Order: sequence, then structure tokens, then C-alpha cells
Amino acid sequence: MIRTHTFPNGFKYIHQPVGHSLPMTTFFVFIKMGSIHENEPYKKGITHFIEHMCFKGTTRNPTPFDIITTYDDRGAYFNAETHRQYTCYKVKCMDHFIEPCLKTLADMLFHSVFKKKEMDLERHVVLEENIRADDNPLTHIEDAIYKDLYADTPYSDPIDTLDYHKSPQSLPLKDVVQLYREYYRPDNMGISVVSNLPFTTIKHLLEHSTFMTRSKTPSPTLCLETIPRNHPNIQYKIIRKKGVQATHISLSFRTCPHHHEDVYPLLLLKNIIGGYMSSRLFMLLREKHGLTYTSTARSIHHASSGHFEIYTLCDPSKTLRNKSKPGVLPLLLQLLNDLVEHGITQKELTSTKGYFQGQMTLSMEQGQTKSTYNGIEYILYDKTDITPYEKVFKTHVEPVTKDIIHQVIRRYFHPANMFVCLVGEHAPDVEAVQRYCRHFSIDG
Repeated sequence: MIRTHTFPNGFKYIHQPVGHSLPMTTFFVFIKMGSIHENEPYKKGITHFIEHMCFKGTTRNPTPFDIITTYDDRGAYFNAETHRQYTCYKVKCMDHFIEPCLKTLADMLFHSVFKKKEMDLERHVVLEENIRADDNPLTHIEDAIYKDLYADTPYSDPIDTLDYHKSPQSLPLKDVVQLYREYYRPDNMGISVVSNLPFTTIKHLLEHSTFMTRSKTPSPTLCLETIPRNHPNIQYKIIRKKGVQATHISLSFRTCPHHHEDVYPLLLLKNIIGGYMSSRLFMLLREKHGLTYTSTARSIHHASSGHFEIYTLCDPSKTLRNKSKPGVLPLLLQLLNDLVEHGITQKELTSTKGYFQGQMTLSMEQGQTKSTYNGIEYILYDKTDITPYEKVFKTHVEPVTKDIIHQVIRRYFHPANMFVCLVGEHAPDVEAVQRYCRHFSIDG
């Protein structure tokens, strides 16, 4: 049973039993601060940097070693992630270690000291992380998708990038500390717990922790959600990346927000197109034509919009080819045309529902799945009528019909929503890609 509570200082708490007998507790703290809350150019990347700096020392734990050993000495998992809408700190530990793990995390989130020496060191670490990301073609595809499909919204900017750190004005100490204090406050965050420890036991620990701090500053101004603008037809981006031998191909479509009724039909469609070994992408590109090793699809949703992506990579010589021997891009367009015209089969729907149910059941062994789901629903989106994760299939997935999925395909898979991105040293030029796209009815 899911139980929730909001403390007098505004801090949110959601709890659910883990569902097995292992003495493990997972707790994620969600903070409503992500890259969409950044504005002036010199503040870009600041949310990600604050996440890093919270590991660098507090008034109670003055060094990174003091913080890290709290978790290492107990064999606990501890990590953090910065997203566009939020920052999340993740802990998984044995039940009897929850108190020190919880108290240390609370100390980090409210009492980090931001020493100049540590900041100077961590700048280099963040730069190294961004250098690694810059080497990854998927980073460039994701940034391009957000820049195009989320144009004129705060989502269009990257979470972090090398360009953010080129200016000598980037990440000034006073702005880092100011935004940390402005957003890292109990009424702007909450904790999602999955544990066999009782709701009241953890509530008592929270009541006697630093999470009960009362904020002395006004609440931050959260991002004003705006709807991305439409284009009249397909948009294109070719990124020539030296040293990337394969050509990475991404076809994406603007879709719907997080709580829209089309979310679960799109998730089923994601599996049918590229979610498993009998998916359309796998069978068409790999088994029938021997063109690719990796192909996938994903469906992403935010507060005001979302997108659906089809992705694969191949030898550059196999990207286009000719009419008698079609390459990867023409075959992807044929696949889309077939979906728009004919939809999916009943056999595909039955198969993907079985896959979806099986994957959800397997994931329920992990506290991380429920912690993420509950935290996003209750803390990030302030939803109170939460469908428990174990009932999602029966409530939202099982009722989806073949006709519903076909309606969803036709609603989103059209030129005004479409973005084509290719990355690689030998990627074809944009005119060639446009010619192939115009050859198919997907582009009118």
C-alpha cells in the first residue's frame, strides 16, 4: 500500500513496501531543480555542478571522504543524476543502515559548504565528464532532438555541455551558492521510499533529521511550462563528427506530456517497433537485410510535451544505397509508412502486452523502479491519486486496443512533428537525406 505525508515545512514523503523479504531499503530524494530552471548564459550547467558539489563536504562531514565512507563502509549504493526537470539523489542500503545513510544525505542537501578549492577541483571533473559525453554520438543526437522538438522552451538547452564551461564567467561561486540555497529547500523536494520498514519508522527518522529544516528564503520561481512550436514539415540535422565511423540515425516525433492518455499506447508501440528481439526494427534491419546490429525505440515524456525516437546505426555505405538495394534510412521510412497506413497486428499487440507485463513484474524486484515511479508521480508532479506500479498494467496497459495504437500513430507520426538527425564522420549530406525522405509518403 502506498502512503504519503507532507511535513509542516513542506517536505514530501511517499512510502511503499518493497514486496519481497530481503532487508533492503531504497530511498530517492527528488529536488525540483533541473536544467530547465537555469536562465542567464553564465548559469548554464549550474544544476549539474551543484549536484557534484553536494558530494564535496558539509559542516558536519567536511571532506568528500567523510561523505563517501558513510555509504562505502556499509556496502550501500549511492549516486545522483541531473535531469531537465529535477535532480535525484539515490540510495540503496540494508534496512539497519538507513539512519546514517539518511542523515548524511540530508546533511549534504542542506549544509554543503562549497569551498573554493573543492569547486576548482570539481570544475575539472565536470569538464572531463562533458568531454566523455562529447565523444558519444548519442549525446549529440539527444541535444539536437531537444533543440528542435522543444524549440522555444527551456527544454531545448542541454543539461550540460562543454560549451557551458568555456566562458571564464561560468559557474561563479556566488551564483552556485545562491541557487543551491534557493532550490535545495524542504518545500521544493521530497523522498520516495521503498522498504519493508514501516511507514511510521521512517517517518520518525525523517522527523529527527535535517530534512525538517525550515526555509528562510522565499520559494523559488519554478519553470513556466510552454508548448513547443510546430514546423510545417520535416526538420533535418546532419552532424559530421570526426572519428565516428558508423552513421547514427535518429528519427523522432514530438508527442505528448507525461500524464496524457497516449503515454501507454506509445510505450506499447515503442516495444513493437524496437523494444525486443522480435520487434519490427530487429527483424527488418538485422534478420531480413543484415544491415544493423543495434536498433531501438524509446518514448520520453515531460510536463508539457514529449517525443518518440527510433534509433539505429550502420556502416556509412548502408545508410542510403539505391532503390534495388535499399539502405537503412529508406527501410525505416518504409516501416513508418506501413505503420501509418496499416497500424499494428493483433499478434503484435498481444506479444507486446505479454512483454510489457513480464518486464514490469521482473522490475518490481528492484526498489529503484518503484522509488522512481512514485517519486516522479507524487513529488515532481504533485499527483495524489497514484496508480500503484504493480497495478499499472491492469489499469493503463491492458485496455489499450489495436485501434487506439493506430490512432496514436496517425496523431503523431507526420511531417510537422518529425525530426531527422544523422551523426558520423561519413554521414550523407542533408540534400541526399531530404531526397530520400521526400520519396516516401511520410513527407507528404
